[in-house]
Amino acid sequence: MSNRDEFSEDTKRKVALRANRHCSFRGCPQPTSGPSDESPEAVNMIGKAAHIHAAASGPGARRYLASMTREQRTHITNAIWLCATHADLIDRDEVTYTADVLRVMKAEHEATCTARQRYAVAAGEAVPDLIAIGPDVVFVGEFLGVENEIWSFRLRSFVDGDVNALIALTERYEQIATVDRYVLVNELGDGRALRDKPSVTRETTGGYTVRCPVFPSADRIRGVDIPKSWALSDSHDLMTQNGNWAMVSGVDALPQQVKTSLSHQRGESPLHRDFGTRFAEYYNLLSGSPWFDRYLKLEVIRQAAIPYTDPTNNQQYTPLLCVERVFGVEVLADAPTKKWLPIRVDLSVKGLGRWQHDLSVCIPPEPIRRPSFDELLAGPPQGTGR
Repeated sequence: MSNRDEFSEDTKRKVALRANRHCSFRGCPQPTSGPSDESPEAVNMIGKAAHIHAAASGPGARRYLASMTREQRTHITNAIWLCATHADLIDRDEVTYTADVLRVMKAEHEATCTARQRYAVAAGEAVPDLIAIGPDVVFVGEFLGVENEIWSFRLRSFVDGDVNALIALTERYEQIATVDRYVLVNELGDGRALRDKPSVTRETTGGYTVRCPVFPSADRIRGVDIPKSWALSDSHDLMTQNGNWAMVSGVDALPQQVKTSLSHQRGESPLHRDFGTRFAEYYNLLSGSPWFDRYLKLEVIRQAAIPYTDPTNNQQYTPLLCVERVFGVEVLADAPTKKWLPIRVDLSVKGLGRWQHDLSVCIPPEPIRRPSFDELLAGPPQGTGR
C-alpha cells in the first residue's frame, strides 16, 4: 500500500478546471487534453495535478514538508496543474522551483484564466489588465506596442475616471504636476514618465486607442549599490550590533528598502508631500475587492519606474532605486495586524535578476493628516498647548 498522500479525483478535476486544462508553468502554452485517434470517444490527457509540497518523504521527494498534515498535502492549495514535461521538471530542480515560486506561478495562471473568461479573450491574445495615466485615470486595456517613443493602448473600460476625465487630462496637461505625469501598465510590470500629453482616438468599434509619448526608462542603481542605512528588525525597530546601531547596505538592504519605500504614505511628510504610495487609501477603498491586488501592483510599478525629484537637493531617483520590473504583488492576509499588512512581491532587480520576497507594509488605520512645513514653522495654533 502506498504511503503517498495523493489528491482525490475531485481535487484533480477541480485544479484542472481552474487552470482551464492548460499547463500552469509560466510561459507554457500547452493544453493538457485533447481528442485521441483511438476512438471517437477517446481522450488524450497529458496533464497532472502535481504536488507543490511532495506527497511523501524519501529519495526524489521534492519540497517535502514534514509539518504538513495529510489533509494539507491532499488539499487543492497544495496542487498545481502542469503538463507532463513541466511536472517532471519541477521535481528535478527544487532549488529553482521552490514552493513559493510554484504558488505564485499557479496564482498567476489562474488569474489569467479568470481574466480571459471575464473579458472573452482568446488564448494567445493579450489579457486585459489595469493601465493608469496619472493618478485619476485607470482603465482596463491592452498594450498595443511602442513606436517612436510612443506607447499605444486599447482602452476597454474605465475603472477610475471616464472619457471626459481622460480628455480633460490631455487639455490641462501643462497644469499637471510633473510627478503626476506618468503611465503605468500592469501587463508589462513597468511604467514611464510622460514626455507630452496623451492623444485619444475613438475606434469604429466604439472603444478608444490611447497614445502616450514617453521618456526613456528611468535610471536605476544595481542592487549591490543600495546605500547604507540603519538596519530594522522584523518588528520594525532599529537594531544594535556590538553596542552600536546596526547598519545595512547593498543586497542585504533590499528587503528593507522595498518595505520602507512602500510603507511611506503619500502626503505623510511635510517636506516631501508628493513622495510615497497610496496603499492606505486603496486598502480603505478596495480591500476585499478583486481590484485591490491590481491597484497595489500599479503603485509598486510607480515606485519602481517613475522618478521622484527630491526638493531638498533637486536630485532625481526612483523610490525603489534598483527595481526594473514588477512581475506581481500578492496580498497575504485579509487585514493588517497592528497596522502591518503582509504581501509578497515578485520583482526584477538590476544586477540581481528575479527577486521574490515576503514582507509587511504599513497601512495606517485611517488617513493621517500631516501638517505642512509652513504650519510646522508657525507653531501650534493660538489657544492650544505645546
